[in-house]
Amino acid sequence: MVNATRREFLASSAGVAALGLSGQVAFLSSAEAADLREKGYYSYTVGDIEVTSIYDGVWQNDNFDSIATGIPGDDVRSALARAGQTTDYIPIEFAFTAVKTGGKTILLDAGTGDQLAPTAGLAARGGLEAAGVTPDNVDMVLISHMHPDHIFGLMEKDTNAQVYPNAEILVHEAEYDFWTDPSIIEQLPERRRGLAQRIQATFPTWENVTRFDAKTELAPGVRAVESFGHAPGHVTFHISSGDDQLMLIGDALIVPALFLANLDWQLAFDADKDQASETRKAIVAQAVADNMAIGGYHFGFPNMGKIEKDGASHVFLPATV
Repeated sequence: MVNATRREFLASSAGVAALGLSGQVAFLSSAEAADLREKGYYSYTVGDIEVTSIYDGVWQNDNFDSIATGIPGDDVRSALARAGQTTDYIPIEFAFTAVKTGGKTILLDAGTGDQLAPTAGLAARGGLEAAGVTPDNVDMVLISHMHPDHIFGLMEKDTNAQVYPNAEILVHEAEYDFWTDPSIIEQLPERRRGLAQRIQATFPTWENVTRFDAKTELAPGVRAVESFGHAPGHVTFHISSGDDQLMLIGDALIVPALFLANLDWQLAFDADKDQASETRKAIVAQAVADNMAIGGYHFGFPNMGKIEKDGASHVFLPATV
């Protein structure tokens, strides 16, 4: 009910409206956030749309020199320390989202599928089921981009069999075309070739994959917004119902202690670093100007809240309802 400074932030209806959500909202202490991680999910509403954030664990990245282009590891550690986070490793947490709208259950990304770091994959180990989501009741899966931590949850580890064979899987056409182009494999860095090969062995053979161009509503109250840079066809998802709205920004911005507090830093994993930087700054500016609720795939847990100015920088204030 309170944040780390013991300052209760949003308890009034006016404060809740500013965040763009219905109901009582307050920022959490570290202990409460840990309890949420242990539970594995939390639910709230955006107008009439039910939203559930699902925790999928963490990648404890100990290569401090690898995450921000041209930024020494000591500066990365210092940024984490200023945010009160561990400096033993870079905590890159995973959390994706399920929404219920128009009579359908929709996943926004699919998690790691327990196929990356040993400390990740919690959704596939029972977290999804605990949140009330099973393969049989998922009608659609919307993919922000086709990196492993967002799509490996679609396929079984050893067989590549579909986890959601009855769900429609939607991917932006630019992202799909990039990863399914056979000629791209030789152009990719060695570390990315296995991903392209796996995508090309699966997605083109699946009859339930649909490409979209972000010009139409994907489901009632859910639309995609092109936010290219991190990946060739990366999109964010805008959810709205009545006067309430939420922007799920995927990997347009990750680890707020690093890339929100230092908007000029460039993520080493971005495909087009300059374009990604422009996208990141535009999203932050919109979130601040509109007092919009934000959900980040790599924001920790709870992964929903708002962005505020913090002097010459910005800070993410996580919340739950």
